[in-house]
Amino acid sequence: MRNILVTSALPYANGNLHLGHMFGYVQTDIWVRYQRMKGNKCYFVCGSDTHGTPIMFNAKKKKVSPDSLVQSFINNHKLDFKKFNISFDNYYSTNGALNKKFANYIYDKLDGRGFIKMCPVEQLYDNYEKTFLPDRFVKGTCPKCYADDQYGDTCEVCSSSYDSIELINPISSFSNKTPVRKTSDHFFF
Repeated sequence: MRNILVTSALPYANGNLHLGHMFGYVQTDIWVRYQRMKGNKCYFVCGSDTHGTPIMFNAKKKKVSPDSLVQSFINNHKLDFKKFNISFDNYYSTNGALNKKFANYIYDKLDGRGFIKMCPVEQLYDNYEKTFLPDRFVKGTCPKCYADDQYGDTCEVCSSSYDSIELINPISSFSNKTPVRKTSDHFFF
């Protein structure tokens, strides 16, 4: 008998699940059930990814708190899983106390061994919204082929990858204003 720990990609708690999401969970659930039928102990765990700037801005747009937005999507996700008869042994959240405990434990161990360094990183900052902009929340002209209306990390016309600070005439998706370059400290593992 084997002890097996299984998980699936964590659904982001900022939108409803679609059939593509469910396809992965159904396949994983089938595999877990097969392992149990073979006599293996198989633990199927998953949870909602509850962090990120998109959640913050979606909540602001809907005029609700980020926590209530996240909880509403978690509830919807759980209903979808139930409808598809997907049975997790534990369904959790990246914001849960246990996750925080282990994330801090891992961080402290890595930091204690010198594996974490802090370095300044230049990013685009929306002065109007008072926030740094993730790549997907800034658009502009591709610095390689000069195609307009491209995201801050990849051009859909020429397939080039680049840093958002390289965009020509960048515009914040949040405020529709021109962001500024600003430096912030980031942790690197």
